[in-house]
Amino acid sequence: MAVQDWKAQQYLKHAAYVADFGHDALELLAVQPRESILDLGCGEGTLAEEIQSRGAIVTGVDTAEDMLQQANEKGIKTCLISGEKLNFDTEFNAVFSNAALHWMQDYKGVIRGVVRALKPGGRFVGEMGCDRNCRIIRSAMENVFAENPAFGPYKSPWIFPPPETYMRALKEAGFSVTYHTEVERKTPLETGMKGWLQLFTNSLTEQLSEAHKKRFYKETIKHLKPLLYSRSKGWEADYVCMRFAAYLPLKPT
Repeated sequence: MAVQDWKAQQYLKHAAYVADFGHDALELLAVQPRESILDLGCGEGTLAEEIQSRGAIVTGVDTAEDMLQQANEKGIKTCLISGEKLNFDTEFNAVFSNAALHWMQDYKGVIRGVVRALKPGGRFVGEMGCDRNCRIIRSAMENVFAENPAFGPYKSPWIFPPPETYMRALKEAGFSVTYHTEVERKTPLETGMKGWLQLFTNSLTEQLSEAHKKRFYKETIKHLKPLLYSRSKGWEADYVCMRFAAYLPLKPT
């Protein structure tokens, strides 16, 4: 699977709502002054900047250099590293992640890295897509690939586990899960479904020719229009997320 190529300006154009919807998870984080917080998948730094404005010392990590440059310009200390390869050792009071964990295929490896990064008693607060997230969109994309063998095999760029699976993985890693919920969120797409597909599926379509990309967008939109488009509301995405808070024990067990 190719690596998703993120560009900050394109992201802000098509998906500024992602950071906006992260504020409930941010409130769950309950930032305390002077504590150290790792923003896992910080992107262009919108939420990291807000965390820092509340008095925390923030480090943002991501795999997209262009996004990290934008975060740097907001005054965020950053590190170019995959969430699946975290190498911090008992450095943080909390790890926060919004709309990024579902891009990290080895979710158990991510959790192990988070455990290692946290101090005793540290907390992990996040929001990510779950198994019902964008189910209609994903089904349409899979169908279009199946109808076009020349595209090659469909390989999902995401990991959308059922909430109970992710909560179990947290507990197995040593966390106590203190809060979790699912959030259904029909989300207006201001730049339409094509803008969404161009932004979020470039790792899926990277191997396609330009002609095949155009066909993929056109046929996927054709599948989705009866389901996710209306004259009154325009295009909407069928987002369903899980939000959670989990803590490590103060002393190793």
